[in-house]
Amino acid sequence: MVVLLVVFTVLVCIGVDLVLRRREKAAAEDRSVREPVALFPSQTARELPGGLFVHDGHTWAKLDSSGAVQVGLDGFAQGILGRVDRFELPADGTTLRQGEPAFSAIQSGKRIEFVSPVDGVVCAVNERINVDPAEARKEPYEKGWAFMLRPSNLSRDLKKLRIGGEAAAWLEREARSFTEFLSLHRAAPVEVGATLPDGGIHVEGIMETMDGEILQIAIRKYFR
Repeated sequence: MVVLLVVFTVLVCIGVDLVLRRREKAAAEDRSVREPVALFPSQTARELPGGLFVHDGHTWAKLDSSGAVQVGLDGFAQGILGRVDRFELPADGTTLRQGEPAFSAIQSGKRIEFVSPVDGVVCAVNERINVDPAEARKEPYEKGWAFMLRPSNLSRDLKKLRIGGEAAAWLEREARSFTEFLSLHRAAPVEVGATLPDGGIHVEGIMETMDGEILQIAIRKYFR
């Protein structure tokens, strides 16, 4: 009888544990469904072109048929950046290093620097992105290129970049990470975005509203 009682007690405990686990799983799924998702341009990941290498600082590199490398900002960076007054581009002949500042976006007096995805010497600059920055933002991987360079350590540099499915998956993670970053900093004195009806934050162009410490934190976290 004692043995049966023990077995019965164990079975009851297992049953209760299973019920609690199912309830926790259902609650987690419900939260994930209702969790506000930030709005990003479709170019963030779904329309990432083939043959594009992406740097951790959200700049991309594309090998040209001439052997030169085209460089620009990815859809994530263009999306959260929003309106730009002008880009400060490197001069022809400038030597750049992978991961070091290469060009800047000037926005209402703020300067946001972006790094070069590879080593090399600048051989062409796309001044048209200053003629029509909005068009460059719509097509970040075509009209949105910033400059071209002659690579000096390409085989080594490409090993540190992401391409294809790996790059697309990483961009999606970065988008979600940025949404979480904004949620954590919504209590900051600086307004960091309009709230959506479901409680989420509309992040497209949100860096136009960011300043001070939160802007510097965002730059260090996502563009370096």
